[in-house]
Amino acid sequence: MIPIYTTDTVPIDGSPPVTHAWPVWTVATDIGQGLESLAMSAASRGAHAVVGLRFATFSSHVMVDRYALMGTAVVLGGDPGPPPA
Repeated sequence: MIPIYTTDTVPIDGSPPVTHAWPVWTVATDIGQGLESLAMSAASRGAHAVVGLRFATFSSHVMVDRYALMGTAVVLGGDPGPPPA
């Protein structure tokens, strides 16, 4: 899974500059499932990371919470390093 950050940039010293960026979003009933879906969607289009993660909760039915997750998929100028441990 590619890394996802709540910051507006990749918070790693010496990381390559962003060369391409586009919005990504998903709706899920579980935050973990939503994060995985967001990362898979971004990675399938060549992203190295997702930055600026935001999410909101809403209910479409009395007992069913849903989460809208949004972020910016980014391609970095070089090969991404190994994900943080």
